[in-house]
Amino acid sequence: METDKTIKHEAAKNSGKLPISLKLSYSIGEIADTVPYNLFYIYFLYFFTDVVGLPAAVGGTISLIVILWDAFTDPIVGYMSDNSKSKYGRRRPFMLAGVFPLFVSTVLLFMVVDFGPVLSFIYYLLAGILVWTSYKVYYIPFWALGAELTQDFNERNTLRTIAGFVIYFGVWMVSAGPMVVMDRVFEAGGTEATSWVLSALIFGGIGLICGLISWRFTRGKEIIDKENLPAEEALEDQDQEKEEEDGNKFFRQFKELIRLKPMRNILFMIFFMNISFAIASAAFVYLMSNNLGLSEGRQAFFWTCYTIMTFVILPIGNVLANKFGKKNTTISLNIVTIVSMMAFFFHGIRNFTQLLINTFLYTLSEVVYWTIGYSLIYDCCEVDEFVSGKRREGSIVGFSSFAQKFGAAFGMWISGLFLTLVGYDGMAEVQTASALKGILALNTIIPSVLVIIAVIFLFRYPITGERFEALKAALALRKEGKEYSTEGFEKLL
Repeated sequence: METDKTIKHEAAKNSGKLPISLKLSYSIGEIADTVPYNLFYIYFLYFFTDVVGLPAAVGGTISLIVILWDAFTDPIVGYMSDNSKSKYGRRRPFMLAGVFPLFVSTVLLFMVVDFGPVLSFIYYLLAGILVWTSYKVYYIPFWALGAELTQDFNERNTLRTIAGFVIYFGVWMVSAGPMVVMDRVFEAGGTEATSWVLSALIFGGIGLICGLISWRFTRGKEIIDKENLPAEEALEDQDQEKEEEDGNKFFRQFKELIRLKPMRNILFMIFFMNISFAIASAAFVYLMSNNLGLSEGRQAFFWTCYTIMTFVILPIGNVLANKFGKKNTTISLNIVTIVSMMAFFFHGIRNFTQLLINTFLYTLSEVVYWTIGYSLIYDCCEVDEFVSGKRREGSIVGFSSFAQKFGAAFGMWISGLFLTLVGYDGMAEVQTASALKGILALNTIIPSVLVIIAVIFLFRYPITGERFEALKAALALRKEGKEYSTEGFEKLL
């Protein structure tokens, strides 16, 4: 006899609605992602120039290489998880395999070594490759798991919004946290180098624990399993050994996905958006330290204010997306960000109050991308299923992550080169006027131009709530062996 708990779980499963406990269990896994991700994007270039003492262009080149490595191998991990035959599920074994080396490699990356210019370059390059390799093994399957928990159009917004709260809590922890650790270490007579390795140990350890919690409590919660897969995929599994080699299948799959109109537009949107984010993230600590001269304690306070802003914006974004649509909400909030960033380039960011205003308006774009943007990506899974007859969440998020990292790699590289070009010197007590103006440009006008390009591609993204529901109805009829049509969602195909 079924218990009330089982009945409620099945009812929720069939409706696509998720219990809050599952949303939280999934979302807490974002800490394991956001700790190394944001430590790298916010602080690595600064750590490399101002703590290790090597040129910004060299740090930018390391960032380019390691993130490109990550980008090109992301789709491979997604493909591997799609085709996993583990009895523990397609995603969770990868999460477990990645989370431990991710912690270790993050600590290695933020250790100060002095092996000379060449050997130090090689050390940080290899440490970076280890970080991003283990990161992808954990995060690509974790990201794909979210699309397997629900197929409800708006519930995916809510899932990603809750995950967004966790993300921005993690951002606060690894942005303000190192400044607090640095203050305490300095008070105890320690060095800046000691504070960075302690920060990596403390916050990386928290990420490890949260990743393990998510791995444990999402077990068996996928609604997409072997019983729910289309008959075509079940046949493919049986005849897999008769098909072409995996390498050919991988590239064929890439061609199939890139032919999908929603997938093409979302990939280009992701690419340009992440160039913008990477530039602004890498440059932000330079703006606070040099242009505004903020102390470590004041910077920690700023990151707390920033986190409060994100917590205010997150539910607003979710409500707007559910009411007016994901695409319309994302475009509208990005336009506000574009206008404000251009205005602050010409006006300047001259004090802490203006910094907070600029940050709030910039955060509209950032928050909606990391929450509703991921929901937009999830919706491509059903379009692909209708066209190909396959469930390929891992590959879809893998290629999306490829676009994300490819853009981020160029963003970090551009930041390092641009800082060198405008004359930034990490060992100098005071920067030149040219360097300060360049830092302002990296935080305002340059990212805004890239967001404009991203929004152009978002205008062309064709999935709406009505079309998505029509698509799901046709999929359900096809699985039941009944007649169906493409009426109502032709523009998705």
